[in-house]
Amino acid sequence: MTWSAKWIWFGEPKERNRYVEFRKVVERSEEELKSPHAIHVSARIEYDLRINGERVGRGPSPCTQDWQYYDTYDVTSYLKPGANVIASVCYEFGEPDIVTGQMQGDSGFLLQLESVDGGISAATDDTWRCRKSPRWRTTNKRISRWGGFNEIYLVREEDGWEHETFNDGDWSFATVIASAADAGSPWPRLLPREIPFLRSEPRYPIGIVRVEENFGAIREANRLIDGSGTGKATQLDAARAGAMPAIVYDYGKAFVGRPELAVHAPEGGVLRIAYGESLELQEVDTFILKPGKQTLTSFGRRAGRFVKITAMGTPSAISLSSFFIRHTEYPFERTSVFRSGDSVIDAIHEVSLYTTRVNSQEHTEDCPWREKALWVVDAVVMGKIIYANFADTALMRKCLLQGARIQNDDGSIPGTGPERNAMLLPDFCAYWLLGVYDYWRYSGDDSLPRELAPAIDRLMDWFEAQVDDTGLFAGADRDGWWCFIDWTDDVDRRDKVAGISFLYYKALLAYAKLGEAFGRGEQHVLAAQRRAERLKSDIRSRLWHSERGMYVDCLAGDSPSPHFSLQTQFLAAWCGLLDGLELERFLDEVYLPGTLPPVKGPFFQHIVLETLRDAGRRQQAMALIRSYWGEMLARGATTWWETFDASLPSCTIPSTYQGHTPTYLTEDIPVSLCHAWGASPGYLLNHLVFGVDVSEAGSGLIRLSPPDLEFSQADAVIPLADGSAVRIAWETRDGVSAGLIEIPDGYRAATLTRYPLEIRGAVETRYEDEAFL
Repeated sequence: MTWSAKWIWFGEPKERNRYVEFRKVVERSEEELKSPHAIHVSARIEYDLRINGERVGRGPSPCTQDWQYYDTYDVTSYLKPGANVIASVCYEFGEPDIVTGQMQGDSGFLLQLESVDGGISAATDDTWRCRKSPRWRTTNKRISRWGGFNEIYLVREEDGWEHETFNDGDWSFATVIASAADAGSPWPRLLPREIPFLRSEPRYPIGIVRVEENFGAIREANRLIDGSGTGKATQLDAARAGAMPAIVYDYGKAFVGRPELAVHAPEGGVLRIAYGESLELQEVDTFILKPGKQTLTSFGRRAGRFVKITAMGTPSAISLSSFFIRHTEYPFERTSVFRSGDSVIDAIHEVSLYTTRVNSQEHTEDCPWREKALWVVDAVVMGKIIYANFADTALMRKCLLQGARIQNDDGSIPGTGPERNAMLLPDFCAYWLLGVYDYWRYSGDDSLPRELAPAIDRLMDWFEAQVDDTGLFAGADRDGWWCFIDWTDDVDRRDKVAGISFLYYKALLAYAKLGEAFGRGEQHVLAAQRRAERLKSDIRSRLWHSERGMYVDCLAGDSPSPHFSLQTQFLAAWCGLLDGLELERFLDEVYLPGTLPPVKGPFFQHIVLETLRDAGRRQQAMALIRSYWGEMLARGATTWWETFDASLPSCTIPSTYQGHTPTYLTEDIPVSLCHAWGASPGYLLNHLVFGVDVSEAGSGLIRLSPPDLEFSQADAVIPLADGSAVRIAWETRDGVSAGLIEIPDGYRAATLTRYPLEIRGAVETRYEDEAFL
């Protein structure tokens, strides 16, 4: 890509909550338009691009500004002979106080229009016109300290600036900030989009929770349900002083996107929209209506399940002829099938996949409403679900790269992103490397680990630098760090936290395997293996409590903690630091009897479930899924919650005021009811019910364990990245089960000698027992 465009802005590029409008008139002849045209465009923080008043797209993908994304659109169909207006609103957040450190950096806009033969028709420079938009008020309240601002939109200030007939003679000329891809600029690199554009579709409410006349009047409230009433109007009359008629709509399950409303307000008025993942609604968007017809949408992205529309100050009734959410998500192609014949298990699997889809946007998100950030552990869990059900690798590849692009100078990886920030969680550093390892094993894509090798080396050097004379990772509780382990108060996190050293050990094993696979040399591999063995020995000698048969939570100085937790023991097992007998003893004498505080968070349950699976405790794993996630279903969950304590009264759900969260009664931390770090049944049920593990498909290997024939009739299709799929089905009649599993060409199965179904396809190895699984 050869850039002629300049980064431009309006005035000083540092203002809080500002919307800036840019426009340029470009002449095109019929002859010139015979050649296809494309626009390359980027902005900090966000653009909304139109040509001749028609929206082209929004973007770019969130990123750190020294690795700045740009988008490319084929705009041939938007252009016409004669004058064409290229117009964009660009948003400047300009607020340093944000918990995750996102939406930061310098503000700028960059665009280049060119024909396919390379001729440049327009490029941002100091001839572009710009102004601060009069349509948005900018002194609004924040939605929360994790996100942006409320919007107050003045519809009456719409003046047709996106169209050719508008006179921009009193607008300012843009200020050039830097040349594109200038090494000395705030944006030294420009990267083309690395994933497909998001899919969008209209989502209509499925029902009404309540109608509130509130001294006003509402007519035809049901007209807009399911989209069936589009073209017919719902009326809200707030002509009486102080009236605020309102309707609360239920969308049935979480949406992510922007509202779109067609409104007729004969004499103007005010329309407000509140959103919520539960009925604890928060007012965010306010539209000051102009007299007449208008189409409304928000600039910022919204999320939730419930929407409340309130009218106020309407001299005459306003009419809503259309209302929906333009829902967006990553364009996974769903070809998987999961049918166990058990309605609860099927529902748990389906909700796991939907929660993953909703949180798969421009990157994997930890929650689409509160913060929209790219957290490492959420991405790693979601990656396993995505591989096993959607066979996509592009989204996780991008997420892992974005982690490396914000690597700290000392080699550590921030726990969140995609922008540089000071959020350091030492355990998340290990999870990032494990995510790279998972990606490589599934995809077989050698190029990513090779590209990331320098970042991985720096990370492992950073880990080694944190080791003190005990041989353990020390100072995990230092100021400015967050030693996570699990979102619970039941772990002692002082100094040398056992779980951090465990994860460092597991990361070293992955590091050695990657080094061996990519020819890093015998010395490199041996050095990593020796570090792992030395660490394993120090973990055992310093943290193992022989009388209790468990690991202590931490070593504070030289003093072993008196505290033991399930999290520490399960992490030890998951990382390969308990032998078979020790694990059996722990499960039978500690975990199942409930002698330690239970694991309550959905995130850490994936480690519990993988441990039970690998220990051959299928029925205990299934019982946990059925009781824990089944109880969420029973309480009305349509996406999985960030936190959940199944022992609390069945009338409660996670909430600042109802509990289920370590931040109980902390009002400035919103609780998420749509969190894919708890969606692990989406991949684990493939293993536990159907016995199919595709995590090593990159090498052509499909691991098969016996399916759970307690399900009398079941079938599944598990897609693979090359477009093929593993297919399995069986039926049990009169106590006899019969069925078939098909392994596609190019793959081979590793399974048991006593595998109960017919296998069609290549079988590499048959084992006598399930230990290999």
